[in-house]
Amino acid sequence: MPKDIEEIRKILQPVFDRSNVYLVDLELRGHINSQVLSVYVDTDTGITMDQIAEISREIEGILDLEDAIAGRYRLDVSSPGIDKPLTEKWQFAKNIGRDFRITYTEGDRTTEKSGTLHRVDEDRLYFIRKNEEFSVTFSQLLKAIVTVKL
Repeated sequence: MPKDIEEIRKILQPVFDRSNVYLVDLELRGHINSQVLSVYVDTDTGITMDQIAEISREIEGILDLEDAIAGRYRLDVSSPGIDKPLTEKWQFAKNIGRDFRITYTEGDRTTEKSGTLHRVDEDRLYFIRKNEEFSVTFSQLLKAIVTVKL
């Protein structure tokens, strides 16, 4: 019986808990018999290919056992990649010292800035831009992407 993405997340969560791996995101796209389930995983220190291979095998077994996706599907397990927005506090802590492009709310307006993340605390991110510090609370944050200097 086909399940929605939140049900699939619940079915798979024990795999990540056992492996000390974070489930960053799940995406299910396509149509019956040609769907793709993309699973994005990471750790505090970065995910290895061996970890991805092991998690892929476990996920595949569980999905087949639970008949979680109707019809044929392809499973893609990978790290989130540099262009995937960060959403969890732990992701920011491991990216201190990197450059970001962030979008956040400031009162009634939306602001976009870039800067280097230099500190994270319980509810706030601190950036440096042109030798000046600015900070944003997690509740203000709409989007945060690591940028790469070429």
